[in-house]
Amino acid sequence: MPAILPGMAGGQHATAGLGPDDIAELEALGSEPGYDAFLAPARALEGAVEECRSNIALAFHNTKRGVDSVLAREAEVATLPGVNVAELRDLPLLAQGLAFAALRVQRDMRASSFGSLFDRAQQLRRKLLKTAEALAEASFLTAGDVSAAHGEGHRDVVGDCLGLVTLFRQHEAKLAGRSPVTPEDVNEVERVAEQLRALLAAPGEARDTGSSPLLFEATETRDRFWTLLTRRHDVLWRCGAWLFGRDVDMHVPPLQARHPLVRAVAPTSIERASQQAPKRGATPMPAHAPDSNVRSKVRFMVKVGFDFPSR
Repeated sequence: MPAILPGMAGGQHATAGLGPDDIAELEALGSEPGYDAFLAPARALEGAVEECRSNIALAFHNTKRGVDSVLAREAEVATLPGVNVAELRDLPLLAQGLAFAALRVQRDMRASSFGSLFDRAQQLRRKLLKTAEALAEASFLTAGDVSAAHGEGHRDVVGDCLGLVTLFRQHEAKLAGRSPVTPEDVNEVERVAEQLRALLAAPGEARDTGSSPLLFEATETRDRFWTLLTRRHDVLWRCGAWLFGRDVDMHVPPLQARHPLVRAVAPTSIERASQQAPKRGATPMPAHAPDSNVRSKVRFMVKVGFDFPSR
């Protein structure tokens, strides 16, 4: 049984739950040239694709801030192994392409019957689940029966609905007259879940004839853009770690950081000792040995795992 597409449930920025303000923000950021420029690299990604369940506008602003900070020292960054400065410079445009990809998903959803079906499936699932939990408390069902009927985290709407349908049908005789859920309710849940599953069919899978948009492709493309952004932003962060050390998050904030991270770090005993005035008569040591900065950076590079991919 195929699960509902990632990002379809939960979270303010889940695909099915974008509000007018969210959409307006994405429309202000979205860039079709950015989408076209990064579509091929996004499709060519290898490995696991991460679902986009994030605030894309926030990711754009944090990316732009990080790029501005790192490329302010572009000459130094260009000497780092495996760093493609052009890719770093284009990260804000990639984030704008991601915004455009998310808008395509939303537009396709509006053009289909998916939105109303999804909302109805959510309502029916809540009704059946709450009823099942109440029946379990009254010992007409077991807690194990209820937990087995729906997925953990409430993300698989189609799977939850069909699991609850099975549960209520299995115990229909025992629950007769004790449950507000009628056989008609159960039939409706099954019908809505099957319609949703047909709308979400992947390319090549059996699907109803009709003009249902292929939300699978649009959503996968959006998630590939997000994955490409996170991977390239990781390279940006590593450059920031090289340049700014422990203060990297102040200059290259994580994609979903809402405020700069300010840390007050107490000096270690070694650092306090180095700050004490030298004893009278002692020969003062130079503040920094000629190669101390290089050694410090090498140690930090090893610590953060500075393993850039090749160009």
